Amino acid sequence: MRITRNVAPVFLLVLLGAMLAGLPIALAGRSADYEWFDPIILVRRHLLDSYVEKPDEEAMQQLMIIAMIDALDDPYTVYVPSAGEAEFNKDMRGTYVGIGAEVIIDNEYLTIVTPMEDSPALEAGVRAGDIVLEIAGVTVDNKPINECIDLLLGEAGTEVTIHVRHLDGVEEDLSIVRQRIMTPTVKGVRRDGEKWDYWLDEQLGIGYIRVTQFTNTSIAHLREALTGLDNGGLRGLIFDLRDNPGGDLAVAIKTADLFLSEGLIVSVRGRARRPKSWHAAPQETFLGFPMVVLVNGFSASASEIVAGALQENGRAKVLGTRSYGKGSVQEVRNLPNDRGMLKLTTGHYYLASGRNLARKSGRAVWGVDPDPGFIVGMSDRAHRDMIMARRLFEVIRPGAAAIEVAPDPEWIRAVRKDQQLAAALETLQGRLRGGRWLVVGAEDGTQLALDDTIRRHLAVRRRHLDQLRVLNDRLRDLLEMAVEAGSSPLFPPDTDPAGGTLSVHDADGNLIGSFRILGEDLELALRQTRLEPLGPDPR
Repeated sequence: MRITRNVAPVFLLVLLGAMLAGLPIALAGRSADYEWFDPIILVRRHLLDSYVEKPDEEAMQQLMIIAMIDALDDPYTVYVPSAGEAEFNKDMRGTYVGIGAEVIIDNEYLTIVTPMEDSPALEAGVRAGDIVLEIAGVTVDNKPINECIDLLLGEAGTEVTIHVRHLDGVEEDLSIVRQRIMTPTVKGVRRDGEKWDYWLDEQLGIGYIRVTQFTNTSIAHLREALTGLDNGGLRGLIFDLRDNPGGDLAVAIKTADLFLSEGLIVSVRGRARRPKSWHAAPQETFLGFPMVVLVNGFSASASEIVAGALQENGRAKVLGTRSYGKGSVQEVRNLPNDRGMLKLTTGHYYLASGRNLARKSGRAVWGVDPDPGFIVGMSDRAHRDMIMARRLFEVIRPGAAAIEVAPDPEWIRAVRKDQQLAAALETLQGRLRGGRWLVVGAEDGTQLALDDTIRRHLAVRRRHLDQLRVLNDRLRDLLEMAVEAGSSPLFPPDTDPAGGTLSVHDADGNLIGSFRILGEDLELALRQTRLEPLGPDPR
């Protein structure tokens, strides 16, 4: 009994001792945090007290946050100021308040691609191809698309009037009541009225589903599409994840779980988080049919997890080109006092094989590779042609008959301009008819992925060189104007020093060195060194 009576006091003493022992460590950590801010606080105080003009404190604060993030050299860790939270949430959650229409800028006019199904825009009479001339009395021709979209967005239940010109030339005002819009992320082969038709080859039982992003609404719509196909005799599925930038990790895991009854889907590891893995469960699973998953260089993050899980568990063939290689986990932290949000990388994804999806400098392997024999590339021009051709089949045309789709790979290449979808249909038809997968592409995707990356970097360099040429032309025009105004440039306007040599002598005439001129901007460089032109060489 004595032992029992003394346990509590002893325990409390031990606990208190442990707390007191840990207190110096906690205080030391907090002190180090404060010391880190000391020079920043001092610089801020000097600027506020003594700078020639009153500084913008909010801008200074935001740029300081951005600078800290830039030091990480991680493009996926970003700061979202409070003004950008609405747009960020729209992208992340797939919902917003507006009229419900897909829009583009076409020939400098805001143009309706299609009203969305069950949307206030469709109910108000908005049609595909309408040109929007005014929004709430504001003329929108030549306005940036983001400014136009901002005019269409607003509070649920509020009304906005748009002035449109229909394809037949008739103009009218349409009053639309804004509603909460769920961005559709699950699409089929073509529109049949407002609904999607998911059959690519109905006679053979081949379905087609495209997921554009993984949001909160994706799973319900995906399960609905799969149930309809399954009830109609589904025997094979093409699952299109091309150009899918990712989205919610939980939604991606649930998507892969729809097609797997067992196996590791993905695991996550990071410096400050415990390793975690997700495995498939047999409930509510769609099995018993072969699958082809389409990916390309713009399939990223969550879409790579789904494609990789289905491939590595032997559930599907992957066809197309190597995926983007975004293998990092982001978490969103809300900053207090309405100071915005921080989206930061906290871990990396790993597939069942242990492969890290992340693209890293110096590594020749990243992302998800198509299966050998299923590597089918598409040029940038072919990719654009495919998107434009596909758009015709996705437009809602009330009262009009659905556009016919032929279950023929050659028809898909010619009409849909889609080489990868044609190859997927061809090999899946071969699998169902002859029991084996047909080889429809190359065996190794590494060289193709490297070539594609090099080509994109060359394109970026070409754009920069074009901009440099424009600047050089403007500079040459300014030099000509300076000559006309009586100024004396170092070189005549029609002289290009590139390729020549520059000799530098000291004050006594001794040669210091000779240099070959590589660029066209020598004039600017010499002017910045405060040189005085002496005219032509007196010799």
